[in-house]
Amino acid sequence: MTLLLRDSDVRAVCDIGSLAAFLDQALRKEAKGVGAQLPERLNLAHGNVFLRVMPALLPEAGLLGLKFFHGSMRDGVRYVVAVCSLDTGEVLGLIDAAYLTAARTGATSGVATQWLSREDSSTAGVIGSGMEAETNLRAVCAVRPVTRAAVYSPSQQRREAFAARMTGSLGIPVTTAADPQSAVAGTDLVVVATNTGPDPVVAYRGAWLEPGQHVVSIGSTTAALREIDTDTILRADIVVFDVSLNQLRNESGDVIAVLAAEPQWQAGVSLDRVITGEVLGRRRPEDITVFKSVGTAAQDLLAASYVLREARRLGVGTEIADITSPKLF
Repeated sequence: MTLLLRDSDVRAVCDIGSLAAFLDQALRKEAKGVGAQLPERLNLAHGNVFLRVMPALLPEAGLLGLKFFHGSMRDGVRYVVAVCSLDTGEVLGLIDAAYLTAARTGATSGVATQWLSREDSSTAGVIGSGMEAETNLRAVCAVRPVTRAAVYSPSQQRREAFAARMTGSLGIPVTTAADPQSAVAGTDLVVVATNTGPDPVVAYRGAWLEPGQHVVSIGSTTAALREIDTDTILRADIVVFDVSLNQLRNESGDVIAVLAAEPQWQAGVSLDRVITGEVLGRRRPEDITVFKSVGTAAQDLLAASYVLREARRLGVGTEIADITSPKLF
């Protein structure tokens, strides 16, 4: 059977904290296993329309499939995840992945925050007020005892709405800041989740870093975009990526800028090496840690499998006979 999930279905069953815990275990298991295949994403474009395809094969989870998303910044973008059984080939689910993408981004940031931040982190500063700013704040609050947060967005109306919504949802005071530096000053956790454009319009600067802080940056997922400046990465005691540095040198404007400034820079560590214990994420309380995320197909497939499990448990979605049938040769 194939389960069809609309965006509203995904929102109904997805708890960011539970998803973060699920991804922590699933990503660690996949990293310790053998045979996972995550080819570089395929990007196509025609005029202002783009198509990105992200396939994955995950033996430890028994899954294969892909996410694709297409559209334009002018007319909107559509996201789809197809999840298939590695053993039978059955299409287990087709999912509208608009919210799912934001949820798995936040949940993965939660995983990284659990491994990289101080356990007593209790304050958070957020730059950005969109969907992914929300899911990332939810995730860091799920893994750390956050008691207060502040948010900055260029739009006063949006940041005030975000603060009111998250105060009610999280049960902690979320205040607004008049500028980005004020939002992150004196905080333990920094979330940078923006739709910022090319440098020099970066949302966060390394000059604002404070000892002991952990910074999550989830924007700058194409070569043309920037979100954090080069000092943020170069000043950190450890920088963790969710994909290889080799892939990022072509796909993230933030990393491209670092390598342009310091061509020999090779200090980035992959998240899987941290969560499997191969590399220690934080060595001292005063260390500054940075997690730079661009997302992976493994995160998408695993998050989709979590949502499918919860949807079936709760009776959510539309189930149909297997949408495909095997062609025998």
